[in-house]
Amino acid sequence: MKTIGIFTSGYGHESIAQAILEKIEQQAPLEYKIKKYSHKDPLDFTYNYIYRLSPGSFSLPFHASAKLIEKYKGAKKIADLWHMINLENKITAFVKKNKIDICISAYFGFNPILEKIQASENIPLINIVSDPHTAHPLILSEQAKLQLIFDQEIKRKHQHQNMKVAGWFVQPKFELAYDRQKIRKKLKISDELTFLITSGSEGANSILKILPSIINCEKETNFIIACGNNEFLYNNILGVKQSLEKLSSSKAKIIPLGFTKNLHLYMQAADMVIGKAGPNTLFESIACETAFFAITHIHGQEDGNLDIIKNYKIGLVEENAKRANQKIQSLIKKPQQIDKFTNGIKQLKKYNQKAASILLQELSSLKKLNSNMN
Repeated sequence: MKTIGIFTSGYGHESIAQAILEKIEQQAPLEYKIKKYSHKDPLDFTYNYIYRLSPGSFSLPFHASAKLIEKYKGAKKIADLWHMINLENKITAFVKKNKIDICISAYFGFNPILEKIQASENIPLINIVSDPHTAHPLILSEQAKLQLIFDQEIKRKHQHQNMKVAGWFVQPKFELAYDRQKIRKKLKISDELTFLITSGSEGANSILKILPSIINCEKETNFIIACGNNEFLYNNILGVKQSLEKLSSSKAKIIPLGFTKNLHLYMQAADMVIGKAGPNTLFESIACETAFFAITHIHGQEDGNLDIIKNYKIGLVEENAKRANQKIQSLIKKPQQIDKFTNGIKQLKKYNQKAASILLQELSSLKKLNSNMN
């Protein structure tokens, strides 16, 4: 039995790592033992602040740094040095202690260290590219034995020889068959048109742009508003809920939701997910066979996610507040508009479900290669 080390950070990287872990344990329990290494970057606080208040602010630094690294290879070495200084000893000790045979990286910050370990200890590295279309050069690894990517888009842009298309890794609980009415009954949600408003794990305040649709709602509609770890956002939504119940004629029912590990149940209960177009939330929604409406995104790294929604015909994109509210009001009047995304959603779900089998095939190949070399 080989031991796989999965290396991850917070945010969506953790969701990807957990999906990989569960899929391997589910499909090859007797072949691999898994050890997970998780570390949050000390710069997370700054990222959280911008993420919540101004996701559009990421665009300039994202594109400027990407161009700098593509032009000057030395710039990447400087960025890599930050993680080498802070994490090399810890990761090297983890690999030795757990006798890791294969490394899977779900977070780019570990790549320079794992590349070094691959070169010195002959422990192969698989890099999971954590953005489906808009890949910053920092998250890529030409030295890895293999890089798994969502579709051909990143390979077309970067031309790395070690890339393989695999789809996206989604935790199995999102893929389960379900009865929507039974889920709503379990969650104590009325059987009316239901929107799940998602703000990402850290709670992007920009989802508040849909408040006019709630305040002016003329038809009984459920708005489940998932606030992630953002207590400020949760308290604001709670205040809006209390005010509407006392002072407004709105027929919207607001259901505030803090951070939960059962978001899949609320996606299953919803007719449509509306919110920030993070890749995990997007593909988890599709795994639940629920359409997605993007009203905001982190500029730069999530730009390509908007194209995925359009090209794969799995939902809507409208980030202008006025037009987004008009579209939501139109959906409330004619919910059957959501049905046109059903085929695209089912096709993309099926496409992503092959990711685990592709990874297992590659793991088997690496295992045989190592055995022959030894």
